[in-house]
Amino acid sequence: MKKLLLLSLILISSTILLAVFDDYQPSARARAMGGAFTGVANDINSIFFNPAGIADTGYEAKIGFANLNGEAFSEYKTLAAGAKLPKYFGTIGLALRMLDVDFEGHTLSSEQIYTLSHGITLQKDIHSTINFGYSVNYYNLAFDDDDSDAAIGFDLGVSAVLHTRTKLGFAVTNLSKAKMGFENQIDLPSKLALGISYLPYDRVTTTIEVKKDFACETEFMGGVEARLFDPLAIRFGVHQNPASYSAGATFHLEGVSLDYAFTMHSVLAPTHYLNLGYKY
Repeated sequence: MKKLLLLSLILISSTILLAVFDDYQPSARARAMGGAFTGVANDINSIFFNPAGIADTGYEAKIGFANLNGEAFSEYKTLAAGAKLPKYFGTIGLALRMLDVDFEGHTLSSEQIYTLSHGITLQKDIHSTINFGYSVNYYNLAFDDDDSDAAIGFDLGVSAVLHTRTKLGFAVTNLSKAKMGFENQIDLPSKLALGISYLPYDRVTTTIEVKKDFACETEFMGGVEARLFDPLAIRFGVHQNPASYSAGATFHLEGVSLDYAFTMHSVLAPTHYLNLGYKY
């Protein structure tokens, strides 16, 4: 019976991991906005969506955790931290994404992405800002039988604020088309994302985004964020392909923030995501 259960678990996890190193939306704030974050990108988790966004951050760190689709065996953990460099050298960031599939104390498989990012402001005046950013990613995939593989990929991002209320963002994930595998190499996911955010009122942000991978799959998403009063912000979002609906909130006080997101899928179990952050 135990062997049958283990086999079933492996098959389930294999289905989840068919798209190895896929976009698991590693940010509660971004998740709550339907994943439409490329055109918002203004906190340290921008490393995962549009590295140009970290140019607008200072000293900041966030950790995150979720059981994807409510499955106890699929633990998704993130860490992102950034520091402002002297003068006009921008901001440097370090990040880690890790997805473990566990059973009875054993890790059946583990995905890890280690990221080094740099974002810099190219131009800034009272009406507009242009940022540029890039990331170097080290991908590592390991299994319980000690088989493992690794690859290196690169991301690029650009953001531009126009007339203070409109922001455009463009990002390319895995621009170098990194591959993984021994006999039959497989391309790791590569995606193009174009997003726009707009502030119709003070303390309210709306955003829409289109994302396309190199296999011609297209995703559309959108969301809204409202900062009701200083300690609290609420968010809502929708995502197409796969269809999902999201909501969430942030409570922040004295530099400490707690982000929560709830994503309801059309066919899968919901995902709860938490981020704990500190900005100084």
